[in-house]
Amino acid sequence: MQQFVDKMNHQLTELEGFAPSAFVRQASVSKWSVGQQIEHTLIAISGMILALRKEHPGTGSREPNMYRDTVMASKQFPRGQIEAPAISRPSENPSPEFLEKLLLKTRNRVGNPLEISEKATLIHPIMDVMYRDEAIEFMTIHTEHHLVIIREIQAAS
Repeated sequence: MQQFVDKMNHQLTELEGFAPSAFVRQASVSKWSVGQQIEHTLIAISGMILALRKEHPGTGSREPNMYRDTVMASKQFPRGQIEAPAISRPSENPSPEFLEKLLLKTRNRVGNPLEISEKATLIHPIMDVMYRDEAIEFMTIHTEHHLVIIREIQAAS
């Protein structure tokens, strides 16, 4: 599991490097700007970590979920298939300064997620119930999805 925590930290560093390009847009790649991609990703990470830190223990059983099962099996997030939940939608024009503050806040919230009980769960609006390790891995899959889009926006600009 440490490899996913390390990957998440590396991804946060990469997102930080893209913050100065917050206003860059490329409609042929995404309707969201680089900054909106970053903001959405940070909101998602922060929200999932906060939910896990509440340490609600899972019951051990849960319903199958097509999206969760597909994402976790393929290790990829489907592009253009799922609309971001309202709670994680970005603002219209996040500035580089705003993103830097949000990044710092997110890093502080993440801390060491392995300190959270591995039995802790969160309820994701699309993926449903996720246990700590699965949620941490999902965060890296979701973040990589948005990093790919950011890289494509940058390459097309």
